Amino acid sequence: MLNGEEQLFDRTLVDTSGRTRHTQASYVPDVVDGEVRGFFVLVTDVTPRVEAQRAMDEAQSLAGVGSWEMVVETGEFRFSDELFRIFGDEPGAFVPTLDALMARVHPDDADRVTEKRTRATREGGTYGMEYRIVRPDGSVREVRSRGRAVSDASGTVVRLAGSVQDVTESNAAARELARTNAELVQLNELSADVVGMLGHDVRGPLSVVLGYLEELDEEWDAASKEDRRSFVKSARGAAERLRTLVDDILALASVESGIINAECSDHDIEVIVADALGELPGHPTVRVTGGSGLRVWCDAFHVRQIIANLTGNALRYGAPPVAVTVVPGDDTVSVIVSDQGAGVPEEFVPRLFDRFTRAPGQRSTRGTGLGLYIARRLAEANDGTLRYQRGPGGIGAVFTLTLPRVD
Repeated sequence: MLNGEEQLFDRTLVDTSGRTRHTQASYVPDVVDGEVRGFFVLVTDVTPRVEAQRAMDEAQSLAGVGSWEMVVETGEFRFSDELFRIFGDEPGAFVPTLDALMARVHPDDADRVTEKRTRATREGGTYGMEYRIVRPDGSVREVRSRGRAVSDASGTVVRLAGSVQDVTESNAAARELARTNAELVQLNELSADVVGMLGHDVRGPLSVVLGYLEELDEEWDAASKEDRRSFVKSARGAAERLRTLVDDILALASVESGIINAECSDHDIEVIVADALGELPGHPTVRVTGGSGLRVWCDAFHVRQIIANLTGNALRYGAPPVAVTVVPGDDTVSVIVSDQGAGVPEEFVPRLFDRFTRAPGQRSTRGTGLGLYIARRLAEANDGTLRYQRGPGGIGAVFTLTLPRVD
């Protein structure tokens, strides 16, 4: 000031009652003929303003909300202390110009942020949006911004003001809650499905097994050898049906829980196909073509289960000849199971791989409606695909299982 320069600064004082006061002091030099003869002092008590600012800063810090203001004509920005922290800096650590701020916006969100700001500047009004920012340390944060345009008497937007809130944790919590809720809904549906299956599909064959065993127990001496064998055969068939249902329930629980453990390794697809067909009851006639020398990367147990299911369905619901054809691709091997039956009704195709679904013509046949659903999920667990299409000329059903090929 004694060099002729006006000084403006803040001072903290303690008054006679011991209370802290915040002041703003202005020292204005008294210059006469180029010489400083003295100075004028103006001290303003700004305690209410400082305390209000402090209270606002503390509230913003607790809420994780920062405020900002932009002068449209000059592009000048003002940040609250908390907004600096949200952007990953200490208060006043950088000058918040428009270019500097946009450099912090995630590249994938930059165009949307610019469009919102430009529209508010042109049309006025309020706006809100969520976007991501990238802090100087490289961490990505999610923020929710609300803005308001301030116009002059002529209606021209001269200022934008708004707030920014860090919602990274709350959004993550919301996503986790949504995921958990979805899992609970899925588990409830699974429980209801399993209970329904136990009450309907399992009770039937279990009653048959118990009925024939009771008949054998009570009529053993009176029954002929042929009757005994017939009872045992019928009970065995019902028991096999019951085993299939239990296997389906266990497979469904594994699939729905998301813990399908595919223990993949190098396998000869020709061997897997032969093993799968050997598991079919009655050793039916199935024409097998191709596969010699072709190897795939998969869990052999899963793939046998898929092929056995597809071939069993073709034998049960289709018409002969039933064929399994292995076709090599550049990076894949396809196992095609086909028959010459009526195929799947067109209106049912979109639901073909859903849980507990059976085509209208199959509702009287034995089956849980889980086989194809489980087969597709097992194929996906082995980095493969399973799809359906009509046979040539619209005759028959064609299911194609595609697996990774090993050279």
